[in-house]
Amino acid sequence: MLFVAMVLLASLSIPVAAGEPVMTAELADHEVHNSFMESFAVRVNNPHLNDMTITHVSITIEWPGWAPTLYPVFEGRKTLAGGEGFVFHGDAVRMPQTEPGTYSAFIMIVAEVAGTQMEYRFTTWVSITDWGITIGGVPEFLLIPGTFATLMLLITAAFFRLERQAGWPPYRAVPRFHRERRT
Repeated sequence: MLFVAMVLLASLSIPVAAGEPVMTAELADHEVHNSFMESFAVRVNNPHLNDMTITHVSITIEWPGWAPTLYPVFEGRKTLAGGEGFVFHGDAVRMPQTEPGTYSAFIMIVAEVAGTQMEYRFTTWVSITDWGITIGGVPEFLLIPGTFATLMLLITAAFFRLERQAGWPPYRAVPRFHRERRT
């Protein structure tokens, strides 16, 4: 049992002792909107002393009802010195029309360290919401039609006045600025 514990402890400490670079990556913004053009930004930090060349950064999101979708963020060569961080920005891509919620994702980074290419995978999450505005607690699907209806009634009231008449309907609309002709 002691031998198994020593082998396990040694295997956990080997990457740190061998000087293998430890990098961190995080998504800059976790919020996106349904059917909007959104771009992803990934912050990559190199806390190790060795230089690291980043060749690929992408994010894969597992949308419901879709296959996992890959969104490329960076493809090229960017060298990060030890202790340096950099934010990689991707191109804007249209988000799918899906149920609002929080979904799992992962960031994939390919880096070269001392001539050796390594892949790193970091788990993260992305939250997708429906875009909308609310003014005074009234949502846009009520506010916009209500505003247009009120505006049309005000324009009508500006150009017409109601005049009482016998029968049905009890009122009729008469132009406010109508001039009678003299003959």
